[in-house]
Amino acid sequence: MQSERDVQAAGAPRGQPITIGFVARAVLVAILLWGVAHAFWLGRDVFFLAFLSALVALFLSTFVEPLERRGVPRPVAAVLVVLAVLALLGGLVYLSLPALIDQLGFIQRELPDAVVRINATLEAWWSRVSGRLGPGNDQLAAEIRQRLGSELVSLVTGALPLVNTVLGVLIGFVTLLFAGIYLAVNPSTYLAGMVRLAPRSSRPRLRGALEEVGATLRHWMVGAVTAMTVIGVMTGVGVWLLGVPAPYALALLAGLLEFIPIYGPILSAVPAILLALTVSLSKALWVVVLYIGIQHVESSLIHPLIMKRAVELPPALMILFQALMAILFGFLGLLLAVPLLSAMIVVVRRLYVEPEADRS
Repeated sequence: MQSERDVQAAGAPRGQPITIGFVARAVLVAILLWGVAHAFWLGRDVFFLAFLSALVALFLSTFVEPLERRGVPRPVAAVLVVLAVLALLGGLVYLSLPALIDQLGFIQRELPDAVVRINATLEAWWSRVSGRLGPGNDQLAAEIRQRLGSELVSLVTGALPLVNTVLGVLIGFVTLLFAGIYLAVNPSTYLAGMVRLAPRSSRPRLRGALEEVGATLRHWMVGAVTAMTVIGVMTGVGVWLLGVPAPYALALLAGLLEFIPIYGPILSAVPAILLALTVSLSKALWVVVLYIGIQHVESSLIHPLIMKRAVELPPALMILFQALMAILFGFLGLLLAVPLLSAMIVVVRRLYVEPEADRS
């Protein structure tokens, strides 16, 4: 019969008895993790508002810091930048609001009818092939309008209760604006507070990680806003030259959805193609060519120039994380998926990968 030393020498693992204390600690850790996940789910509105506020503050800081270096006090510089941004946005809204309202109303009226006409064409083809007829156009139009309305509400609200009402949206916007301003005025206070939560020995590494996250997200925000502006202008000029209805509204939609990599351009192209189909099939094909050409310019020229200082994300990981965030949190989760993933990659690299490499 082999001795214990012989068994260990043969490569058998040394057994460790499972004690009551070990089980108790495991149960406590599981309960703690469940509690953290449950608290995050209940406070997901606050988490997303905080993250959006940080993005707004980082974008404002891009213009605040040059003024501060020229001797302007940071609070005064932050207020001046906010007023300038609000004045610019207000001027654009004032100049384009009448046309935008008309064109957005046109899209709201014509988009379901375009879907009905496309479906009627497919139904006619199907009836010739199979000898069966689908529902009438009036019934189909009502069903499509109802379905589009419910899908749009579900897409925008997702799993976030705060944006389920108009009052919630207003409260969220005001909170976002003021939280972003306060973060831009004095970011060092909040950074120091987060660093103090860590053990003293880990504080330098945590501070470095948070500073790199801030720099990464700032470059990403500046690049995203620049890309949104360029793509919006290119799309508006392109659909206007092609004679597609509602060019201003389509340009605004393309610019806003450019904030969402990969999925945004696809979502913005759908209404443009459907509206072009109300004119002619050839017009719709030209719109497809236009959007493909714009995205080729964006991926080969604009993105490398303006995103070169941001984190390079693996495309497959980005697509899967965007899908996960959209399933869990709806459209807002999809909107924030890429900057959140960028921040997570920096944190994991600075707080886990690099320490492990140093120890090895």
